[in-house]
Amino acid sequence: MKNLSNEQKQEIENFVAELNTLSDEIDTEQDNARESTAKLNEKVQRYNNVVKNARDFRDGVVQKMKDYSNDQPDNWQESEGETYQEWIDAWEEAELIKIELMELPEVEDRDHSGTLEGLPTSCE
Repeated sequence: MKNLSNEQKQEIENFVAELNTLSDEIDTEQDNARESTAKLNEKVQRYNNVVKNARDFRDGVVQKMKDYSNDQPDNWQESEGETYQEWIDAWEEAELIKIELMELPEVEDRDHSGTLEGLPTSCE
């Protein structure tokens, strides 16, 4: 075989057309995903701001607890101090860690239609 048949050439054109159409659809969906991801990350950032405020509040409460405990006499430390320290520990151990922003997955470059179009159709 020295040349592709008209049927084979048509098949390449069909592949190229379908790949181009799907590539355009991928681009559209990627744009939609970027917009959705941006909206989601805005909500996540607002959420993280509240987490930070809650963490700062917690740290302030813990400091006041520690100040109160440190101001108590030794007999209080021996009788109620252990229970009070457990209360402080519970507050200190509360996990208030921010959540990560979402990253948009990247779709690899796609020029398969160009590759197919660039193939020679004969050996000449």
